Amino acid sequence: HGVNHHDTHPTHGWYQTDDELRHDLERMKELNINCIRTSHYPPPPKMIQMCDEMGFYVVLETDIETHGFVNRDSGRPYAYDVESADWPCTDPAWQHEHLERMQRALELHKNSPAVIFWSTGNESGHGPNHYEMVKWLRRRDPSRLVHAEDASRRGMIYNADVFSQMYSSLSGLESFAKNPEIRMPVFLCEYAHAMGNGPGDVWDYNVLFDKYDKLIGGCIWEWTDHTVIVDGVQKYGGDFPGELTNDGNFCCDGLVFSDRSFKAGSLEARAAYQPFAATLDGDVVKLRNRYDFTDLSACEFRFTVTADGEEIASKTVKIAAAPHETVDVRPQLPTLPACRWGAYLNISMLRDGKEVGAVQLPLCAPALSVDAPVDAAALCETEREITVSGDGFRYVFSKVYGHFASLEVDGREQLCALPQLTARRAATDNERCVVGHWYIRCGSQPENLDVPFSKVYDCRVEGDEIVVDGALAGVSSLPYFRYTTRYRIDRNGKISVTLDGEVRETAFFLPRLGFEFVLPATAKQFEYFGRGPGENYCDLCHASSVGKYASDTDREYVPYVRPQEHGNHIDVRWLQIGDLVFESDKAFEFAALNYDIPALHRAKHTDELVSDGKVHLRVDYKNSGMGSNSCGPALEKQYQLDEKKIHFAFSIAKR
Repeated sequence: HGVNHHDTHPTHGWYQTDDELRHDLERMKELNINCIRTSHYPPPPKMIQMCDEMGFYVVLETDIETHGFVNRDSGRPYAYDVESADWPCTDPAWQHEHLERMQRALELHKNSPAVIFWSTGNESGHGPNHYEMVKWLRRRDPSRLVHAEDASRRGMIYNADVFSQMYSSLSGLESFAKNPEIRMPVFLCEYAHAMGNGPGDVWDYNVLFDKYDKLIGGCIWEWTDHTVIVDGVQKYGGDFPGELTNDGNFCCDGLVFSDRSFKAGSLEARAAYQPFAATLDGDVVKLRNRYDFTDLSACEFRFTVTADGEEIASKTVKIAAAPHETVDVRPQLPTLPACRWGAYLNISMLRDGKEVGAVQLPLCAPALSVDAPVDAAALCETEREITVSGDGFRYVFSKVYGHFASLEVDGREQLCALPQLTARRAATDNERCVVGHWYIRCGSQPENLDVPFSKVYDCRVEGDEIVVDGALAGVSSLPYFRYTTRYRIDRNGKISVTLDGEVRETAFFLPRLGFEFVLPATAKQFEYFGRGPGENYCDLCHASSVGKYASDTDREYVPYVRPQEHGNHIDVRWLQIGDLVFESDKAFEFAALNYDIPALHRAKHTDELVSDGKVHLRVDYKNSGMGSNSCGPALEKQYQLDEKKIHFAFSIAKR
């Protein structure tokens, strides 16, 4: 359950004080991290002493890194052509330096019980000079394993004692587990690239780590964002005069922010690494101890039952379970009332009074009876508009644009602009490998989702419904979505919205699909029933529990170094914002922010974000997941919004 650690600080640069190093380790403990790879050099000796004291596994890596050689010849492809004498690992003239660095690392840290294996370096190929390092290590210290990721990359797996890979896909990792020719522990020295909003795939990797004994785990890339604070703003590559080359914000790739505060990806890792798992079988909780050495009797478990977000029962108990043992627990669940949105069993694990893990399990509760439908309101139609009014409301629907032009509740206008049906979102760092399919208006026929156009082919009244036939397309592109939307308004002012459509068969998967609303600043505060309290996505949700929450647009903002998509909530059934209430029989997603999508998409730094003073609300059918494709594998198919037939139904009512 590891992480890669660089010595980095937003004001000290590549230097950290002893107190700052200890703070890093303490924060790692809060996230259930038990292993550190010292990427890509030996750390200060005091840090390893702290790891001994606090109980960490350490992959002690020596400072050999020649990654830049893959780009030395612009006429050659990116490749580890280590047969070339250009590479230090192949050139005999560099053998002494290779050996000396490994020898220094070992002699400095040989007495540390935290060090579980030595690492011969990072992304430096694997050649004769590495063979000499490995031979020396095995003579000098046969008690520890030898790690050499590039040996696995080069197919020379038995030059090391650990089969190591970077950024394997889930299917690739499982294939290693099942491969009988790999007869050694499998270790992902880097996985789940933690740039910006993400990583979104930590949980699934840990499911496989638990499933196969051969998979001993891995280290997330990496611990913290590398930034330099200038006038209170986090800066990165390209922001400073005199730079001859830089990697932009690619080093802003931390599991935590540069000030070591947590983000959604931090909490997702905490959940994936937590020391217990639980499932529900009838009224029995099957609780599994994921600790390797500790009995669960060292902890307390709190069982809480909620119905529609309200707590109806709670108790705290002690449970004994040996390491890796699964025990049956009967929490004596109460009789559940009829629920509108659902009931849940919440299990929290506490050690020394602090929560170290949590699991939420859905319960089968009787459903509240559905209200009888209310008669439809009268529709008043002109050539360009349809007007509906009743007690405390007046709505105006634009036949030209196929959306409501006005939603007036108790004399107060709720809309600051026409709603839009769109598929765009502000690109995340982890989407840098697919963003060209969506946004860049040149090259390989992107969808141009950042310049959305909506075509209304027909808008008509059918019985008591307003029916819109339309299509969505980016500028200069074929429509990617053809749809029919139906709106029914009852006499109480409740709008029932049904969207049915088809995504073009050849379209790339979409970042999201849903409605954008612009509301007045008075709508900043809201309540909802869904996953919270922090942001969450379909592959970044295991630290978020379903419940009833209150928030506001200021609290929803997440200060990623480069502004990007944030603030989403999934598994939502009910949202009250301003004078409007959004609800659905099936889960939907929403985000309520101070910034619109184009503003987030344009900004390169946090100080470039300027709010227009309005609330930007998305009510979405779905969002694609976050993944970690900035350096890691492509987003898993199950987390892509790649359906071709769409059905989305929800209602909008006045409070």
